[in-house]
Amino acid sequence: MDIAATAGANPDLRRIAEMGNGVLASLNAVRETGPVVWNDSVRGWLVTRHQDVIDGFQGRYPLSCVRIETRTFSPERLELMSKRYPLMLKSLPNWIVNTDAPRHTRLRALMARAFSRKFVDNLRPFARATIAQVLDGIAVQDEVEFVEKVARQITGRVILRKFGLPERYLALLPKWSYTFNTGLGGVVDPTLEVMDGVEQSFAQMQEIFSAEVASRRGRPTDDFLSELVMARDGGDGLTEEELLGICYLVIVAGHDTTLNTMALGVAALCEDAPARQYLLGHPDQILNSVMEVMRYVAMSTAQNRVAAADFDWHGVPIRKGDQVWLMIAAANRDPRVYADAERMDMTRATDQVAVFGPGIHHCIGHMLAKMQLCEFFPAFFTRFPAARLAQQQLDFQPYLTFRGLNNLQVRLK
Repeated sequence: MDIAATAGANPDLRRIAEMGNGVLASLNAVRETGPVVWNDSVRGWLVTRHQDVIDGFQGRYPLSCVRIETRTFSPERLELMSKRYPLMLKSLPNWIVNTDAPRHTRLRALMARAFSRKFVDNLRPFARATIAQVLDGIAVQDEVEFVEKVARQITGRVILRKFGLPERYLALLPKWSYTFNTGLGGVVDPTLEVMDGVEQSFAQMQEIFSAEVASRRGRPTDDFLSELVMARDGGDGLTEEELLGICYLVIVAGHDTTLNTMALGVAALCEDAPARQYLLGHPDQILNSVMEVMRYVAMSTAQNRVAAADFDWHGVPIRKGDQVWLMIAAANRDPRVYADAERMDMTRATDQVAVFGPGIHHCIGHMLAKMQLCEFFPAFFTRFPAARLAQQQLDFQPYLTFRGLNNLQVRLK
């Protein structure tokens, strides 16, 4: 059974894996304590109410995404780490998620075509065929480990297809996801050994993607990498480091977050027959149903920002350099916006769901994620209408920003 919200308004978010879905009740308690609440475990401010989270994302307060030195690494470790992890420290500032305007605006404009609706629609037949192939492969089994045998097989193949990369790289995705999430996505300061793994992943990815980029420069195709290589805004294009940074981020985040949503969504829908039946019975409402699944399972849990100046938020003094956590999971359960928020209700309006982060940092890959999820859930539960969980307790990963499961045993028959 999940740990209850015993910590009240100051939950220890370093224990997020142990807390399981109990973290959602803890964040509810924080939200009703006050709009901006200090949390010891993240050494920063939790912002939990829907309108405040939206305001934070939309730039109504001086919050910055340039946060590598202030959040991931303490100042006293930077000198050591610059010698030990040169690839990582060189790459991370070039990730679009770690930039503010005007640089962010420039990077997003150069990336936009590679994430267009047309690009996603062209991937749909492949995603649909991949889903059918993976489900065919497990159809003879009574029980399946869902995370690696189903979700990774689908989302990993789709992201590799988007990049124009061979499927042999599928075997590397679990390692890359694990090292990036463990080293860069947790609450606790990572150990040097953990960061060694991150640096090794950077080295491996650099070798692969540098070669692939060089190939596209000589002979571009119709894939994502070629779009990035050829991207131009007037005379401007992506630098080599910017291009590689986009590759590193998209190859991991572009499949891992969708994988986690699939797993958490299957876990929730296996236990909720009315929601499952509505999803199957209303194909014209599938996108709204998927958005409600995403709101409810709270894969997208939090986004971190750094105060760029002193300011007051609801009378709470925020100082320059303070950590501010926009708690998406709490916003998506705010009773001020969502009636009966603890229930998965496929009929509710989802236009205010904050899963993809509104504002200039709105997830650029949201259409790709939605496409895969809208194809997957109806296909899975049509094929396996009797699917049920084969474990009593969900095994959560220790990551705060994006929640996921280490494994998920599903009984298919």
